Amino acid sequence: MKEKKRAISASQAKGIALFILACWLLLPGCYSFRGGAPPANLKTVTIPTVEDASGFGRATIRDDMTRELARKFREDNSLRVIDAADADSRLQVTITSIRNDERRNISTGELETVRGVTVAAQVTFVDNLKRSEVFTNRTFSGDAQYRIEEGAAGEERAIRTALDKITSEILLAAVADW
Repeated sequence: MKEKKRAISASQAKGIALFILACWLLLPGCYSFRGGAPPANLKTVTIPTVEDASGFGRATIRDDMTRELARKFREDNSLRVIDAADADSRLQVTITSIRNDERRNISTGELETVRGVTVAAQVTFVDNLKRSEVFTNRTFSGDAQYRIEEGAAGEERAIRTALDKITSEILLAAVADW
């Protein structure tokens, strides 16, 4: 039994070529090819205590965010967290604002039932070995909401959730955004 070979017409070949070209042009917009790990020369990171310039008045927020960042970096294991000035890299974080009065899900004439909390920070990530900044004063934010009837406990939970979100974004930028 002989197999018939099917030839592709010139118009079909052009169509296939255009399809491949379109995919090649559109694909970079859908997927990042920027890598997924910090440069090979960076093995360690130091995370000094987060600064709080928010004026929010919650004394523990600096330590809470510092601990959460260190925990996330340890779990990720891309950069080893050390408490030394001779670390390969340094993550400097300043909380710029904490807003807990954002009304959400409310229409004119209705009672307020849900509030939002947003934590914003500026972050600088420094490559100590090359004495250069990987990124400078990059703004990150995390938010969450809570029901008014939950009171202070709801606000506290929302702040913890917002910190979880913002620290995840910071980790991602530091270890995978190359």
